[in-house]
Amino acid sequence: MMDDYILTIMDRAASGGAFVGGQCFACGGDPTTGLGEHIIPLWAQHRFDLLDKKLSLLNGTLIPYRKLTVPCCQKCNGGFLSNIEQEIIKFLQKPDFNNLSVRYAFGRWLCKIFIGILVKETTLLFDRSDPSKGSIISHDFLEEFTQAQFILQSARKRTIFHSLHGPHPFTIYMYRIEPDDDFGEFDFSTNLAGQSIAVRLGGVGVVFVNDGGLQYEVGPKGPLNLDGRRLHPLQFSEVSARIHYKAALRDATHLYTSFETPHELIVTQNAVRPFSHVRLAEGSMQIFRSWDDIECAHMIERYRPIKGPPVYDPSTGLFITSLSNNRGGIQSPKRFVRPRSQS
Repeated sequence: MMDDYILTIMDRAASGGAFVGGQCFACGGDPTTGLGEHIIPLWAQHRFDLLDKKLSLLNGTLIPYRKLTVPCCQKCNGGFLSNIEQEIIKFLQKPDFNNLSVRYAFGRWLCKIFIGILVKETTLLFDRSDPSKGSIISHDFLEEFTQAQFILQSARKRTIFHSLHGPHPFTIYMYRIEPDDDFGEFDFSTNLAGQSIAVRLGGVGVVFVNDGGLQYEVGPKGPLNLDGRRLHPLQFSEVSARIHYKAALRDATHLYTSFETPHELIVTQNAVRPFSHVRLAEGSMQIFRSWDDIECAHMIERYRPIKGPPVYDPSTGLFITSLSNNRGGIQSPKRFVRPRSQS
């Protein structure tokens, strides 16, 4: 059957037409009746007390997590999507940060959440008082997220990735999170421009970027080499902001080839394809636009879970940070001269 082939399912699921018709977000087929798929799964909503808490959409609209659903068919919901969820639940019960395979599970799970949010935003008006402005996100825009859809679909069968930059066809960093009642157990953030998503689930923090693994080239262990380290929730928000910002600076994508049988899919990254074709001083092509410390400081303020003093003080030219590459625990805010090598 053609449905044995991931590439066929992916093309159908990633098409704008499937979203217009309210089809299953995971396969493009006919959805079942009812609420559909909870983008943030119910087990997580109950575990972290999220049912009546709200997520801010791109236009500033607040929507309760319990109403954050998308159309889905029973075959996908009770099949490969459920299998992904079970892998995440099992890991959270007994985290093993040395288990490299769980990073694939988190990559697929976060792609599912990211795609679900984007699909949801195609069904909501940008301005309910002026329907002529259309939906928050156009249906055509979703076709740009084909790679995220592909990562999600790769859970359906044995998939082998040959990646240029690291062990995964995406960037993912994981952290151990220290408990702090003032910050709760859950935090969630995304950056649409950079196709990045960060989530804190109790003692585990994960940041994912749908970039083919390009951030591995500049930081295989993430900002300040903190991947796998123990962080306070405030520190995790700062790390997440730095990754979100770097993701938004990405100026390239990849060329791929794929080979599929009914039982196996092999995907190879063949080359990096720059968007702007800007050549750097040493002769290489630009992969990321230039890092700006002040822009990053504003990004940190945007994503941190509490209000606080400005990260950047323009009167002194100094910054305040909760991070250090010398130790993993929380420290008092530290003032330091603007760093030049933090990108």
